[in-house]
Amino acid sequence: MRKTNSLASLVIAIPILVIPVIVSFAMTSSSSQNQNASTPTNRNQNDTRQVTPPAAGGQQDFSKNTWELPADADKTKNPVPSTPESIAKGKELYMAQAKGNCVFCHGETGAGNEANLPKLRRKPADLTNKERMTAMTDGEVFWKITKGIRGIMPAGEQRMKDDEERWNVVNYVRTLAKEKTQ
Repeated sequence: MRKTNSLASLVIAIPILVIPVIVSFAMTSSSSQNQNASTPTNRNQNDTRQVTPPAAGGQQDFSKNTWELPADADKTKNPVPSTPESIAKGKELYMAQAKGNCVFCHGETGAGNEANLPKLRRKPADLTNKERMTAMTDGEVFWKITKGIRGIMPAGEQRMKDDEERWNVVNYVRTLAKEKTQ
């Protein structure tokens, strides 16, 4: 009889001891998963883009995200001469959905794709604004195309793995800037 009572009390004691440990582990695991979900992963240590924290409803507000260029971005020289061939390749990439797909937001002219504006989180930069575009070096434009803005502009390095492709897009984008007419 003694063995049965000892066994019965052991069967009762094990769940009482184990359940709090399981619950505690589950809560800790859930908490770290939630924390990891809001923390960007695979983030480049040189990536200094600003990220807006999630809004009250849990949805992240990307509309205010922007970039802060690395100090040397403006010093990066364009190694691809702006030839008619480079510009043609850049235009093809700018228009191609599987590559740059810049046309989706910036439109064919670079002034913005009016049809897609309601789908965007904010109005894209006007690439036809000559004053704005001449104020940026090729290196700055290349960096912006390469890195994009989280939640706003896709990183070109994800679809255009070759630096030369992105430099061709820089050369094409430069042709879109026009003097303002008044």
